[in-house]
Amino acid sequence: MTRTTLARGRTAFASGVVGLLTFALVVPPGAQADPLVAEGSTDEQVAEDTADDLSTGDARPVAPQAEEATFAPEPDGPAPSASAEGTVGASEPDEVAPLLAPGAVAPLVATADASGFAVVGVTWSGDVAEDALVIEVRTTDDPSAPDAGDTGWGAWEEVDAEPSPDGTLDGTEPVVVGDVARVQARITSPEPVRDLKLTVVDPGTSAADDDVPVPPAETSPAGASVAAAAVTSRPTISSRAAWGADERIMTWTPRQGSIRGATIHHTAGTNSYSQAQVPGIIRGIYAYHAQTRGWGDIGYNFVVDKYGRVWEGRAGGVNRQTIGGHAVGYNTNATGISVLGNYETATVSNAAVSAVVRLVAWKLSLHGVPATGSTTINGRSVQRIFGHRDVSATACPGRTLYAKMGEIRRRAAAAQEKAAAQQIQGNIPDGSFVVNPNGNLAMVEKGRKHVAHCSVVQDFGGKCSGARKVTSAQWKAFVPGGRLQRTVKTTDGRLYRVVNGKKREAFDMASLERAKKKTKVVTLHANAIKKLSHGNPIVRPGVVVVNRDNGNHRLVVAGRKHGFLGSAMRDRTPLQKLDRERLDGASVARMPNVRTTTGIVKRSNGRQFLLTTRGLVRVDGTGRLRASSTGQNWGKVTMANVPRISGRPSVVAVRQRNKDQVYILRDGVLRPVTNARARQVNGGTMPRVHVVLARTMKELPQGSRL
Repeated sequence: MTRTTLARGRTAFASGVVGLLTFALVVPPGAQADPLVAEGSTDEQVAEDTADDLSTGDARPVAPQAEEATFAPEPDGPAPSASAEGTVGASEPDEVAPLLAPGAVAPLVATADASGFAVVGVTWSGDVAEDALVIEVRTTDDPSAPDAGDTGWGAWEEVDAEPSPDGTLDGTEPVVVGDVARVQARITSPEPVRDLKLTVVDPGTSAADDDVPVPPAETSPAGASVAAAAVTSRPTISSRAAWGADERIMTWTPRQGSIRGATIHHTAGTNSYSQAQVPGIIRGIYAYHAQTRGWGDIGYNFVVDKYGRVWEGRAGGVNRQTIGGHAVGYNTNATGISVLGNYETATVSNAAVSAVVRLVAWKLSLHGVPATGSTTINGRSVQRIFGHRDVSATACPGRTLYAKMGEIRRRAAAAQEKAAAQQIQGNIPDGSFVVNPNGNLAMVEKGRKHVAHCSVVQDFGGKCSGARKVTSAQWKAFVPGGRLQRTVKTTDGRLYRVVNGKKREAFDMASLERAKKKTKVVTLHANAIKKLSHGNPIVRPGVVVVNRDNGNHRLVVAGRKHGFLGSAMRDRTPLQKLDRERLDGASVARMPNVRTTTGIVKRSNGRQFLLTTRGLVRVDGTGRLRASSTGQNWGKVTMANVPRISGRPSVVAVRQRNKDQVYILRDGVLRPVTNARARQVNGGTMPRVHVVLARTMKELPQGSRL
């Protein structure tokens, strides 16, 4: 689809309007994966088995209001050859004549009032050629703007026609015009077009949508206020293997974001599918996203079918904050949930709505996000549970599913409140250890439990005999979060090795492997290990460490030794290609300092180098550098990570970056020369001139002209 921008009377509606994606569901060859629900179950049995009615009694869906307007000749234009308003004229009683005769170019216009955050579209009967229509839309904020002329109206903008799921070209893409007073559509066609209608949809609002308690002032990792730390029961989620994902075509590397909300979608295509066909449908979407679109994986984090079953979508872990590919600008901070089917016209099933409620209540509570209220994502305030149409010009998630958004928010909030009342961790701090009646130990954080051996508990600074006792029911209420490991990834992106009651921050997994400290990894909220003091960090040499507290860059030259790295040296030499990661200021403070990185490098074997814009050039063949020239001692790994200019030249010519003067380095002193003199010194040929930074030039004394 193409982007469509609708100009408004006083403010251009230029938020990157995007049409609804429509595609054929291509099922790759291969055996169908078995569904989790028995083949013989009826739709009612499936809904009863999977639905968990958490409605509060006053939760009522808000139905959108639709208004239809017919087309008539443009007030200022010539009359068409066939006369009828919104219907075709008839030349014979049993013969249907076109509204516009072939070859006619007189436009037809429809005008309608709009209210709410309106969605408009134009439809007609029968199939037409793709290039047979010119369809335009304009809007106004002025309810009294006259139908004829341009006074008070924005510019006409062309809208693309969009085929129906069966391929018939009988309507336009849905267009979100926003909060406007009136809308006009204009059609010009040289071919017969019948039953033209302009439809304006108001999604509707309700006071109950805003009836949200004020949350306390605590903060989640995403920076959003959170109402409770309790986690609702996790719904049954069928794995990628259950729908037959061919992982060979999965080329996307999972990345983690920071969940602040959830986007509700629907898929285009048929609603007439059986339970057994669901895995094939998901595989078709997967193949389309991963291969045809080149996304490398399915875009949605979760998929829900009309029978109320939940399926794992994008790889990366259902418990984690995996970045999806479902809503441009919102993927990092909103998990994507798509309901199989087209719900612009079909009615969404109660089983599917209940499954969405259970899934979104659990997923948001898992990351400390309440189901109600608003948050800011991509610079825009949105409900924490929002429809795709709220952030993009699309009909998604369809008219009937969008009408359920208020109900979904209220029921999900009720589920979270129920979990908060049932779960006990409200008074158990994150990072605490509990023990069940069977003597099993676990750390608890954010509603999750991480089973641990006593030795691991001790490494985390706990006492096995001091663990808090919980009942079997309380133990069961915690969501399994994986066994507690000494290698910890926190939800805010830090990596630690925990041992002897201290947390040793690691630069990366390669640093742990080099130090032979890597174990299996557990993901914890940062609060779970907040009480642990910092130990010596684990950092491999030849990398750049960024102090998370002040932004300073440090070059790790050998072991954990590091020196300050200025911006020019960092960005205008080969050091810019070294791996960079952030570490806590407390971790950086435990690394031994060396002299500032100046571009002068010394080795324990007596070799000396200058760091140029292209790499390291050896200079000890020209004589020793002066003791006053401040340098760093680099280890083998750091040397290996920086390009080196081969050889041990006896003549080294340099110039300062952005300067023309050439110098010959001799006995540690820079001697200015002309090009002719440089050739003479080098035996008749011009030596290679190496470019160094001003910081390096300052460390080398300058002598008289050579």
